[in-house]
Amino acid sequence: MNTPGHFNFPRNLRADKAAKEAAFQAPIDSFAAGLVALDLKKGDHIAIWAPNVIEWYISILAIIKAGFVAVNLNPLYECPELESSLKKTDVKALIIGDTLNERNYYRMMEKIIPNISSYRSAVPISCDNLPLLKILIVISSEIYNGAYRWCDVLTLPTNYHRLKLTEIEKEICIHDSCNIQFTSGTTGMTKGATLSHYNVVNNSYFIGKRMLLMKKHHVICLQVPLFHTFGTVLGIFISLHYGATLVIPSLKFSPSRSIESIIKYKCTVVYGTPTMYIDLITIAQNRLKTDPSIFSKLSSLEIAVTSGALCTPDLFKQMMKTFNLKKIYSGYGMTEVSPIAFFSKYDDSEYLITTTVGSVLDHTEVKVVNKDFQTVPFGVAGEVCFKGYGVMKGYYNEPETTKRSFLDDGWLRSGDKLILMENGYGKIVGRIKDTILRGGENIEPGEIEIVLMTHPDIVNVQVYGVSDDRLGEVVATSIVKREHSTLNEEDVKKFCEGKFASYKIPKYVKFVQDYPRTASGKIQKVRLREMLERELKLR
Repeated sequence: MNTPGHFNFPRNLRADKAAKEAAFQAPIDSFAAGLVALDLKKGDHIAIWAPNVIEWYISILAIIKAGFVAVNLNPLYECPELESSLKKTDVKALIIGDTLNERNYYRMMEKIIPNISSYRSAVPISCDNLPLLKILIVISSEIYNGAYRWCDVLTLPTNYHRLKLTEIEKEICIHDSCNIQFTSGTTGMTKGATLSHYNVVNNSYFIGKRMLLMKKHHVICLQVPLFHTFGTVLGIFISLHYGATLVIPSLKFSPSRSIESIIKYKCTVVYGTPTMYIDLITIAQNRLKTDPSIFSKLSSLEIAVTSGALCTPDLFKQMMKTFNLKKIYSGYGMTEVSPIAFFSKYDDSEYLITTTVGSVLDHTEVKVVNKDFQTVPFGVAGEVCFKGYGVMKGYYNEPETTKRSFLDDGWLRSGDKLILMENGYGKIVGRIKDTILRGGENIEPGEIEIVLMTHPDIVNVQVYGVSDDRLGEVVATSIVKREHSTLNEEDVKKFCEGKFASYKIPKYVKFVQDYPRTASGKIQKVRLREMLERELKLR
């Protein structure tokens, strides 16, 4: 049960379409009715804490179909993070994975619910710390005390429960909540962004339309985690809209398994972050030494979708050459807009793809404001704000935080600094809170990062401010350099000369192997600052 797989829907539209649709729908209907049989009520919150397995895919569709709210949890959460998330979102039922590397999810649950192993069967559980949590479901063939096996839930429903499911479906409103996604919490506690059917159905539809997925049957290699909006909305829901095959290559990202899956299933589309593509290219180039035909075996690929950071010109060229791609799309948004607000167009040039986050997505409203929340002209940096179908309902159980996230006229604040151009394309220049205040000068880290990323020996770069007794803050950077590179601090500073004002040249250059990240993989600049200040004894 706990193995990754692929799910066809439908691969051949001309033959046995009805049979394929029925085969696709059957486990979703059975699991949805099984949840109803467990006496869960419409609107109840059901969390999924598991890696990329096919049961995850079926579970979220069943949860939403039955009028429940799916709470997506990072499979790498430790017990305190899990407990906090379950409590924060009033979860009543929890679906957990079997194992992931050395992690046994049930054994971890025993730390939260110490008496769970004393239950003789899968009866409602009780936990003082989590008073609302009553049901535990394990994606495993093993039988665990106090838990239902995922496969057994499929067999629970009777005709009564299936009829009840049909009645519940009729009651679902498009604006009902269907999914809670946790934001990254790069500078504070995570928050549960509550998304509706209206949010995710429309966002996935318009992204797929922008990608022209209706032109042919596509096979998508989904490397990104299902729990993230990238995986849920751009993966699961897009594949449903456009009848694409979704391939899940591994429990968690594995570049070698991704390469194997692309070849085996002849994938035409691949999703990933820039870092994932760097790893894919490295694996492909290493295999070239023993398999001269590796590039031709990957020739089925036509489209790559990247998000999370800009695709640099160097990476763009490597991706196009290695995979012989027809198109690379990049996008930008936030969990709170379900999640994409800007996305590339099919005929965008290399320059637009590598210097912008794309153009405003259909039926999405965007404006850029200054510190007084007044709209700024095109070409001027400010905080980007959103309106439209994709904007979340709010942060679950956090009315004050939700209120602070919106302007008085209903625009959602992003916290991101963006330049909006007259042609509708956007350029991210940093986070509002990331702005470096150096002796009265405001410095945007994104501006420096874009320049440094053009250096051939730099794989990734993060620019941030550190404390300075005289100037308040000065510029620092943490750089991941290419393997075997001899790049040093002076080389970096010299490379910056003449490209921007001298006060923007980093005073401190730190070479690192990787960056501290949040549970969802976003880089934490706050921790980079703390680490460097501690090392340099600046505080």
